[in-house]
Amino acid sequence: MTKAADGYVLKAKDLGTGAVRWSTKPWWPFDSVRGELPSPEVVTTGGKDYVALSISGTPGEDALTNSKPTVRIAIYPADSSGEALTPVRTVDIPAAEPNALPSAQGAQLVYFGDQQAVTAVDVVSGKTTSYADDALKAPDSSACWGCGHGIRTAGITSRGPLVQGDKPYHFWVPGAWYGDSNVPPGAEAPGNLDMAKILGTVDDLVIAGWPATGDETGPRVWAVHEASTGKVKASATCASEVGNPGGSNPQDIHPALSADHRYLVDGVLAFDLTTGKGHCSSGTADKKEAVFTAVDNDGTAFGHTVAANAGSTSPVSLSISTGTAAPLPSGTKVPTLILKDQAVYIGEDGDAYSVVVYPRR
Repeated sequence: MTKAADGYVLKAKDLGTGAVRWSTKPWWPFDSVRGELPSPEVVTTGGKDYVALSISGTPGEDALTNSKPTVRIAIYPADSSGEALTPVRTVDIPAAEPNALPSAQGAQLVYFGDQQAVTAVDVVSGKTTSYADDALKAPDSSACWGCGHGIRTAGITSRGPLVQGDKPYHFWVPGAWYGDSNVPPGAEAPGNLDMAKILGTVDDLVIAGWPATGDETGPRVWAVHEASTGKVKASATCASEVGNPGGSNPQDIHPALSADHRYLVDGVLAFDLTTGKGHCSSGTADKKEAVFTAVDNDGTAFGHTVAANAGSTSPVSLSISTGTAAPLPSGTKVPTLILKDQAVYIGEDGDAYSVVVYPRR
């Protein structure tokens, strides 16, 4: 994404060759644009990828006229080709705050408004669906007596919004499933359920943290749920309490899937979604914590250990099938992303990014 004199230009490059596959016509949706660059997201639906650019502003506002904050979304098919492409469609969403931008969550682009409202945008048709209040209620008020208070929309699934309750921390998809009906092995229903992270952008998955049986404040069971059904696909137990799957230093830790979507890593957690096995590398008095950020189709996860003082790291790998971790040679650069035929390394220097791609040998 670059900023030109007459708007913003998005370029898509081929990972294998680095050649520009397509670029957009300069896009400047509002005279009163807030922020430096639009926010691009990749949204997958029906097996096809789309790139959605979103930016907020106040259309029609001038020195004498007020205007309502609006988020405008421009949508481009990811398999496009050519130059000066125009959006296949644009969508406007009234925004509670002019600097609040949509987020991609799976098959739909989602705008998070206040804590109890969400609007989902179908990138194919442009249709918007808003959920609030009654549409977000827990399916069984008798089982979740406090779930009508302080609820928030945590993401969107193919069957509607994913809702997180607040004390007690139940979660559910209205009209579809309820968290307590999908308790992973070794865990128990809340008590203190702690929703951790939504993986709406990859395979419609949810990661949730559950209290271990008989101990709500200590060990935690982390489970990967199908977001459409709530079914547990895999789980792992951390011997000590881990408040976030990113571990003790969760910055820049994001969930990652292998190219064949069989393996999933998220910080200290690593899962085989076919066998249901999972591993937690949160660390002990004798073992350093390890966080994993990329995983290959053979089930090898790559990441680094975190020293007790968080001042140094060492590259490591993990065999998810055996649970065996091993140090990598000093100076090994851990890939940001592993695709079917390439490993991608993204570096950052201030506001500049560099992308280096190595083909598989």
